[in-house]
Amino acid sequence: MNGKEQLEAAIMNFPGYISDNIDLTAFMDDEQKHRVRNAWEYRDRLRDLILGCGEVGQAMPWDAFGAKMEFRKSEMTLWAGYKGHGKSAVVSQVLEHLIEKYGQKVFIISPEFPAHRVLYRLMVQSIGQRFPDSSLLDEWLDIVKDNLWIYDQQKSLTPRDVPALCRYAIQTYGIQHILIDSLMKCGIAPDDYGAQKKLVDTIQQVCHNTETHIHLIAHLRKGKSDDEIGGLHDVKGASEIGDLVENVIICWRNKQQEMKNDGSASEPDAVIKVEAQRNADGWIGKVPMKFDKYSMRFSQWGN
Repeated sequence: MNGKEQLEAAIMNFPGYISDNIDLTAFMDDEQKHRVRNAWEYRDRLRDLILGCGEVGQAMPWDAFGAKMEFRKSEMTLWAGYKGHGKSAVVSQVLEHLIEKYGQKVFIISPEFPAHRVLYRLMVQSIGQRFPDSSLLDEWLDIVKDNLWIYDQQKSLTPRDVPALCRYAIQTYGIQHILIDSLMKCGIAPDDYGAQKKLVDTIQQVCHNTETHIHLIAHLRKGKSDDEIGGLHDVKGASEIGDLVENVIICWRNKQQEMKNDGSASEPDAVIKVEAQRNADGWIGKVPMKFDKYSMRFSQWGN
Protein backbone atom coordinates (compact mmCIF):
# COMPACT_ATOMS: atom_id res chain seq x y z
CA MET A 1 0.00 0.00 0.00
CA ASN A 2 1.56 3.30 -1.11
CA GLY A 3 1.40 6.60 0.78
CA LYS A 4 -1.67 7.86 -1.03
CA GLU A 5 -3.60 4.64 -0.40
CA GLN A 6 -2.63 4.76 3.28
CA LEU A 7 -3.95 8.31 3.55
CA GLU A 8 -7.23 7.40 1.87
CA ALA A 9 -7.64 4.38 4.15
CA ALA A 10 -7.08 6.55 7.22
CA ILE A 11 -9.53 9.23 6.06
CA MET A 12 -12.20 6.62 5.39
CA ASN A 13 -12.30 6.02 9.15
CA PHE A 14 -13.27 9.67 9.75
CA PRO A 15 -15.82 9.80 12.61
CA GLY A 16 -17.87 12.57 10.97
CA TYR A 17 -19.37 10.37 8.27
CA ILE A 18 -23.18 10.43 8.24
CA SER A 19 -24.51 7.29 6.57
CA ASP A 20 -27.39 7.29 4.11
CA ASN A 21 -29.60 4.94 6.15
CA ILE A 22 -30.83 7.49 8.72
CA ASP A 23 -34.58 8.00 9.05
CA LEU A 24 -35.34 11.51 7.75
CA THR A 25 -39.11 11.25 8.12
CA ALA A 26 -39.26 13.66 11.05
CA PHE A 27 -37.23 16.27 9.13
CA MET A 28 -39.14 16.33 5.85
CA ASP A 29 -41.15 19.47 6.64
CA ASP A 30 -40.47 22.67 8.52
CA GLU A 31 -42.05 22.82 11.93
CA GLN A 32 -44.87 25.32 11.80
CA LYS A 33 -44.51 27.95 14.50
CA HIS A 34 -46.43 31.06 15.42
CA ARG A 35 -44.30 33.77 13.77
CA VAL A 36 -46.39 36.91 14.31
CA ARG A 37 -44.30 39.35 16.33
CA ASN A 38 -44.64 42.91 17.60
CA ALA A 39 -42.11 45.38 16.19
CA TRP A 40 -40.77 46.11 19.70
CA GLU A 41 -39.42 42.56 19.93
CA TYR A 42 -36.83 43.44 17.29
CA ARG A 43 -35.44 46.41 19.24
CA ASP A 44 -32.11 44.71 20.11
CA ARG A 45 -31.49 43.57 16.54
CA LEU A 46 -32.33 46.99 15.16
CA ARG A 47 -29.99 48.63 17.67
CA ASP A 48 -27.21 46.26 16.61
CA LEU A 49 -27.72 47.24 12.98
CA ILE A 50 -27.53 50.93 13.88
CA LEU A 51 -24.29 50.32 15.77
CA GLY A 52 -22.89 48.32 12.85
CA CYS A 53 -22.64 45.03 14.70
CA GLY A 54 -25.84 43.28 13.78
CA GLU A 55 -25.10 41.45 10.54
CA VAL A 56 -21.46 40.49 11.06
CA GLY A 57 -20.47 37.16 9.53
CA GLN A 58 -17.32 35.21 8.75
CA ALA A 59 -14.92 36.67 6.19
CA MET A 60 -13.47 35.06 3.07
CA PRO A 61 -9.96 33.54 3.38
CA TRP A 62 -8.45 36.34 1.25
CA ASP A 63 -7.72 39.81 2.63
CA ALA A 64 -8.77 41.57 -0.58
CA PHE A 65 -12.40 40.81 0.25
CA GLY A 66 -12.09 42.01 3.84
CA ALA A 67 -15.43 42.83 5.43
CA LYS A 68 -16.93 43.57 2.01
CA MET A 69 -18.06 39.95 1.64
CA GLU A 70 -19.03 37.93 4.70
CA PHE A 71 -21.05 34.78 5.33
CA ARG A 72 -23.86 35.83 7.63
CA LYS A 73 -26.37 33.76 9.57
CA SER A 74 -29.66 32.77 7.93
CA GLU A 75 -28.40 33.45 4.41
CA MET A 76 -27.75 31.41 1.30
CA THR A 77 -24.82 31.76 -1.10
CA LEU A 78 -24.89 30.46 -4.67
CA TRP A 79 -21.46 29.53 -6.03
CA ALA A 80 -21.53 29.25 -9.82
CA GLY A 81 -19.06 28.60 -12.60
CA TYR A 82 -18.44 26.64 -15.76
CA LYS A 83 -17.67 22.95 -15.47
CA GLY A 84 -14.05 22.43 -14.46
CA HIS A 85 -13.52 26.02 -13.29
CA GLY A 86 -12.74 25.24 -9.66
CA LYS A 87 -16.04 25.93 -7.88
CA SER A 88 -15.73 22.99 -5.49
CA ALA A 89 -12.07 23.72 -4.78
CA VAL A 90 -12.77 27.37 -3.92
CA VAL A 91 -15.68 26.50 -1.62
CA SER A 92 -13.62 23.72 -0.01
CA GLN A 93 -10.92 26.26 0.90
CA VAL A 94 -13.58 28.62 2.26
CA LEU A 95 -15.03 25.87 4.48
CA GLU A 96 -11.56 24.88 5.70
CA HIS A 97 -11.04 28.55 6.63
CA LEU A 98 -14.38 28.73 8.47
CA ILE A 99 -13.49 25.67 10.53
CA GLU A 100 -9.92 26.57 11.41
CA LYS A 101 -10.25 30.34 11.95
CA TYR A 102 -13.79 30.65 13.29
CA GLY A 103 -14.47 27.19 14.74
CA GLN A 104 -17.63 26.85 12.66
CA LYS A 105 -19.43 23.51 12.39
CA VAL A 106 -19.69 22.40 8.76
CA PHE A 107 -21.79 19.74 7.02
CA ILE A 108 -21.05 18.68 3.44
CA ILE A 109 -23.54 17.03 1.07
CA SER A 110 -21.53 16.11 -2.03
CA PRO A 111 -22.96 13.17 -4.00
CA GLU A 112 -20.71 14.10 -6.92
CA PHE A 113 -17.56 12.83 -5.16
CA PRO A 114 -16.76 9.96 -2.74
CA ALA A 115 -16.76 11.29 0.82
CA HIS A 116 -13.12 10.44 1.52
CA ARG A 117 -12.06 12.30 -1.64
CA VAL A 118 -13.84 15.44 -0.42
CA LEU A 119 -12.05 15.12 2.93
CA TYR A 120 -8.73 14.51 1.18
CA ARG A 121 -8.97 17.83 -0.66
CA LEU A 122 -9.86 19.67 2.55
CA MET A 123 -6.88 18.07 4.26
CA VAL A 124 -4.46 18.99 1.46
CA GLN A 125 -5.69 22.59 1.44
CA SER A 126 -5.25 22.79 5.20
CA ILE A 127 -1.84 21.13 5.52
CA GLY A 128 -0.49 22.33 2.16
CA GLN A 129 0.90 18.91 1.21
CA ARG A 130 -0.45 16.23 -1.10
CA PHE A 131 0.97 13.29 0.87
CA PRO A 132 1.73 14.31 4.46
CA ASP A 133 2.95 11.73 6.96
CA SER A 134 0.44 9.99 9.22
CA SER A 135 1.18 12.27 12.20
CA LEU A 136 0.07 15.35 10.23
CA LEU A 137 -3.02 13.50 9.01
CA ASP A 138 -3.95 12.52 12.58
CA GLU A 139 -3.33 16.08 13.76
CA TRP A 140 -5.65 17.47 11.07
CA LEU A 141 -8.38 14.91 11.77
CA ASP A 142 -8.15 15.76 15.47
CA ILE A 143 -8.64 19.46 14.65
CA VAL A 144 -11.74 18.95 12.49
CA LYS A 145 -13.40 15.97 14.15
CA ASP A 146 -15.76 18.13 16.25
CA ASN A 147 -16.47 20.63 13.47
CA LEU A 148 -16.87 18.64 10.25
CA TRP A 149 -19.51 16.16 9.11
CA ILE A 150 -20.04 14.70 5.67
CA TYR A 151 -22.90 12.73 4.14
CA ASP A 152 -21.56 9.37 3.01
CA GLN A 153 -23.77 9.14 -0.05
CA GLN A 154 -24.57 5.67 -1.39
CA LYS A 155 -27.70 6.37 -3.41
CA SER A 156 -29.32 9.13 -5.45
CA LEU A 157 -30.77 12.06 -3.54
CA THR A 158 -34.35 13.21 -4.00
CA PRO A 159 -35.53 16.84 -3.74
CA ARG A 160 -37.11 16.00 -0.37
CA ASP A 161 -33.91 14.44 0.98
CA VAL A 162 -31.81 17.60 0.72
CA PRO A 163 -33.71 20.01 3.00
CA ALA A 164 -34.45 17.10 5.37
CA LEU A 165 -30.73 16.34 5.63
CA CYS A 166 -30.05 20.01 6.35
CA ARG A 167 -32.65 20.07 9.16
CA TYR A 168 -31.32 16.79 10.56
CA ALA A 169 -27.72 18.03 10.65
CA ILE A 170 -28.68 21.38 12.21
CA GLN A 171 -30.78 19.81 14.96
CA THR A 172 -28.45 16.88 15.64
CA TYR A 173 -24.98 18.48 15.41
CA GLY A 174 -25.57 22.23 15.68
CA ILE A 175 -24.31 22.82 12.13
CA GLN A 176 -23.60 26.44 11.13
CA HIS A 177 -22.56 26.06 7.47
CA ILE A 178 -23.88 23.53 4.94
CA LEU A 179 -22.47 22.84 1.47
CA ILE A 180 -24.70 21.27 -1.20
CA ASP A 181 -22.51 20.22 -4.14
CA SER A 182 -24.33 20.50 -6.43
CA LEU A 183 -27.83 21.48 -7.59
CA MET A 184 -27.52 18.96 -10.44
CA LYS A 185 -27.20 16.11 -7.91
CA CYS A 186 -30.47 16.82 -6.09
CA GLY A 187 -32.68 14.52 -8.17
CA ILE A 188 -34.22 17.15 -10.46
CA ALA A 189 -34.18 17.08 -14.26
CA PRO A 190 -32.09 19.88 -15.85
CA ASP A 191 -35.14 21.29 -17.62
CA ASP A 192 -37.56 21.05 -14.66
CA TYR A 193 -37.27 24.71 -13.72
CA GLY A 194 -40.33 24.68 -11.48
CA ALA A 195 -38.90 21.90 -9.31
CA GLN A 196 -35.51 23.64 -9.16
CA LYS A 197 -37.09 26.89 -7.97
CA LYS A 198 -39.17 25.03 -5.38
CA LEU A 199 -36.13 23.19 -4.03
CA VAL A 200 -34.00 26.34 -3.70
CA ASP A 201 -36.92 28.11 -2.05
CA THR A 202 -37.32 25.24 0.43
CA ILE A 203 -33.60 25.16 1.21
CA GLN A 204 -33.65 28.91 1.78
CA GLN A 205 -36.52 28.47 4.23
CA VAL A 206 -34.17 26.26 6.26
CA CYS A 207 -31.69 29.20 6.34
CA HIS A 208 -34.32 31.72 7.33
CA ASN A 209 -35.82 29.53 10.06
CA THR A 210 -32.43 28.77 11.59
CA GLU A 211 -29.12 30.64 11.91
CA THR A 212 -27.43 28.43 9.34
CA HIS A 213 -25.62 29.61 6.21
CA ILE A 214 -26.11 27.30 3.22
CA HIS A 215 -23.72 27.20 0.24
CA LEU A 216 -25.15 25.82 -3.02
CA ILE A 217 -23.00 25.03 -6.07
CA ALA A 218 -24.46 25.39 -9.57
CA HIS A 219 -23.12 25.38 -13.12
CA LEU A 220 -23.11 28.19 -15.64
CA ARG A 221 -24.48 27.72 -19.14
CA LYS A 222 -21.62 27.23 -21.54
CA GLY A 223 -21.92 29.33 -24.68
CA LYS A 224 -19.42 29.48 -27.49
CA SER A 225 -16.51 29.78 -25.07
CA ASP A 226 -15.74 29.85 -21.36
CA ASP A 227 -12.92 32.36 -21.88
CA GLU A 228 -15.09 35.14 -20.44
CA ILE A 229 -16.31 35.35 -16.84
CA GLY A 230 -20.00 34.49 -16.61
CA GLY A 231 -22.61 36.28 -14.55
CA LEU A 232 -25.81 35.93 -12.58
CA HIS A 233 -28.01 35.43 -15.64
CA ASP A 234 -25.78 32.64 -16.96
CA VAL A 235 -26.63 30.26 -14.09
CA LYS A 236 -27.90 27.00 -15.53
CA GLY A 237 -31.48 26.17 -14.59
CA ALA A 238 -34.41 28.24 -13.40
CA SER A 239 -33.80 31.98 -13.76
CA GLU A 240 -35.24 32.56 -10.28
CA ILE A 241 -32.39 30.69 -8.55
CA GLY A 242 -30.02 33.64 -8.58
CA ASP A 243 -32.83 35.98 -7.52
CA LEU A 244 -33.81 33.90 -4.49
CA VAL A 245 -30.44 33.63 -2.77
CA GLU A 246 -28.78 36.43 -0.79
CA ASN A 247 -25.33 36.11 -2.39
CA VAL A 248 -24.03 35.01 -5.79
CA ILE A 249 -20.31 34.29 -6.31
CA ILE A 250 -18.80 33.34 -9.66
CA CYS A 251 -15.65 31.21 -9.93
CA TRP A 252 -13.70 31.48 -13.18
CA ARG A 253 -10.52 29.74 -14.30
CA ASN A 254 -8.19 31.41 -16.81
CA LYS A 255 -7.53 28.43 -19.05
CA GLN A 256 -5.76 30.56 -21.67
CA GLN A 257 -3.15 31.51 -19.07
CA GLU A 258 -2.76 27.85 -18.05
CA MET A 259 -2.24 26.77 -21.65
CA LYS A 260 0.75 29.12 -22.01
CA ASN A 261 2.63 26.89 -19.56
CA ASP A 262 5.62 29.22 -19.73
CA GLY A 263 5.84 30.21 -16.09
CA SER A 264 4.70 33.75 -16.81
CA ALA A 265 2.50 35.62 -14.36
CA SER A 266 1.16 38.28 -16.70
CA GLU A 267 -2.42 37.25 -15.91
CA PRO A 268 -4.17 35.66 -12.93
CA ASP A 269 -4.95 31.92 -12.91
CA ALA A 270 -8.51 32.51 -11.75
CA VAL A 271 -11.02 35.13 -10.66
CA ILE A 272 -13.54 35.08 -7.81
CA LYS A 273 -16.33 37.55 -8.46
CA VAL A 274 -19.04 38.62 -6.03
CA GLU A 275 -21.89 39.07 -8.47
CA ALA A 276 -24.67 39.86 -6.01
CA GLN A 277 -24.94 40.53 -2.28
CA ARG A 278 -28.34 41.46 -0.94
CA ASN A 279 -27.40 42.48 2.61
CA ALA A 280 -24.58 44.43 4.30
CA ASP A 281 -23.61 47.29 1.97
CA GLY A 282 -24.31 45.26 -1.18
CA TRP A 283 -20.70 45.34 -2.37
CA ILE A 284 -19.94 43.58 -5.66
CA GLY A 285 -16.52 43.16 -7.24
CA LYS A 286 -13.88 40.66 -8.26
CA VAL A 287 -10.48 39.51 -7.01
CA PRO A 288 -7.82 37.91 -9.26
CA MET A 289 -6.34 34.69 -7.88
CA LYS A 290 -3.29 32.46 -8.17
CA PHE A 291 -3.74 28.68 -7.93
CA ASP A 292 -1.11 26.33 -6.53
CA LYS A 293 -1.76 22.81 -7.82
CA TYR A 294 0.41 21.14 -5.18
CA SER A 295 -1.54 22.49 -2.21
CA MET A 296 -4.82 22.93 -4.14
CA ARG A 297 -4.98 26.43 -2.62
CA PHE A 298 -5.96 29.76 -4.10
CA SER A 299 -4.13 32.93 -3.07
CA GLN A 300 -4.47 36.55 -4.11
CA TRP A 301 -2.72 37.13 -7.43
CA GLY A 302 0.33 39.33 -7.04
CA ASN A 303 1.04 38.27 -3.44
